Amino acid sequence: MKIARIEWFRLDPKVEKEAWVEDEYVWPSQLPCFIVKVSAGDGTYGIGEATSQVWYLGETAEQMESYFRLFDEALRGKDPSNFALAHQAMEATVGGGMPGGRGARSGVDMALYDLVGKARGMPVHALLGGAYRTNFELLTNLYHKTPEEMARACKVFVGRGFKGLKVKVGDVVLAKGWDRDNLESELAKLEAALEVVPKDVYIDADANQGWRSAKWTVSVLRRFETYDNLSIEQPLPYADLEGAAFVRAHAKVPVIMDESVWSPQAMMHLIRMGAADRIVLKLNRVGGFFPAHEIITMCEAAGIGVSVDTNPYTLLGDTAVCHIAAVARTPYPVDCEGHVSFLSLGDVSPYVGGITIKEGRGSLPDAPGLGIDIDWKKLEALTRR
Repeated sequence: MKIARIEWFRLDPKVEKEAWVEDEYVWPSQLPCFIVKVSAGDGTYGIGEATSQVWYLGETAEQMESYFRLFDEALRGKDPSNFALAHQAMEATVGGGMPGGRGARSGVDMALYDLVGKARGMPVHALLGGAYRTNFELLTNLYHKTPEEMARACKVFVGRGFKGLKVKVGDVVLAKGWDRDNLESELAKLEAALEVVPKDVYIDADANQGWRSAKWTVSVLRRFETYDNLSIEQPLPYADLEGAAFVRAHAKVPVIMDESVWSPQAMMHLIRMGAADRIVLKLNRVGGFFPAHEIITMCEAAGIGVSVDTNPYTLLGDTAVCHIAAVARTPYPVDCEGHVSFLSLGDVSPYVGGITIKEGRGSLPDAPGLGIDIDWKKLEALTRR
């Protein structure tokens, strides 16, 4: 079996997440989103999803399409099951000398695994070494802007059975600058969440690189030391590994690294610095299943936890998220509900199959490949619209 061609289809999902639809000061109301199709010479195919946020991941829709064209040229005639050489070929076209093109590459990577899994009659998680589980506790992202709204939202998701809540505590600081008033407005939302959330639910306080100061971060976290279900996520800029290591060494609250994890090489630097208790793994930021699995292996050897997160994705990408989460040994709650709470394709869905979400848990289908397919007529209607 050889790769015959790569095709891509642009979607225009509407953003529904709270705070994303109200203003543009941090998060976008629209984002690039593509379905990627890799076809073999015999007509079989695999599908993947590539999404981006321009300020966050650095790829515009136009850039992603240009990368898809380069990947199409580089991979035609190649064996789709040789994932290592496929990535080498893609990196030789873009992103091998410095970070770039990982979102587009991740969509092609997903489609390659889906194609090979379907051809072999195996789910993608089996190609990755096997699943510890195919049913997952869930996490959601909460962007509510007041303490009262945050507390209400926490109660709602806990009531629905969610075992992880990511409470955003960096948006005001990112938008309006670092000062005491802005920081206290963030901390008030976190305090409201901690007051209403039971101890068996993880709370990840996500500063999105906004807190800036390592010493101030340590000082602020002292007021939350009694909450053993709390972790602080990426309080400092992604390149400040020394600062993250300082926070981890001096604060009693565990440190999660997110934006700093963009490749296996970056993960190795985090391990050497002792900068993380846990990481957030995003398929589109690291380039797909192949490098993501390398990162998981490194983390498990180093005793670092792995949380898997949506970009956000539609149902296709969220199904892929569950396949990579399935191969991680420690079962942290998975955020695979971007297609439910972040993005909407309207009344018409082009997907058949995929993960199901019920009572605060997500489940993968028992099917080869990703376990999801496309209704091409419905997709044509969506892209034409």
